Amino acid sequence: MNDGFLPAYYHSIFFQLFRYASDDDSKLILLDQVLELGDQKEIALLEELECMESLTVSNRAYWVKTKLMARIEATERSNEKLPMSLCFLYEEFDIHPPKIDSEPELDFELSLELLVDE
Repeated sequence: MNDGFLPAYYHSIFFQLFRYASDDDSKLILLDQVLELGDQKEIALLEELECMESLTVSNRAYWVKTKLMARIEATERSNEKLPMSLCFLYEEFDIHPPKIDSEPELDFELSLELLVDE
């Protein structure tokens, strides 16, 4: 313990469950639940579990940590939205996004004038 504070993995809601899980099968089931329900607080616990003597649990903890971190990052990216106040400003000043033509007409033909030497 450092300076009277608990280690970061104590903040995981799964810590006590892992503490009292007696066999590897129970721990593997709990790791599946961590992946399904966990958040940022579980990362420290997963890092701690990676150091376990049981290779099966250690490997699964690493795999779950990787997948959980990817899910957290994807969620953070999808939550990047415009602030509500900006939406009201757009409406107040009658600003609309430009209309994007899904199939723009592109002309790649060369003029005959360019091909003729003078």
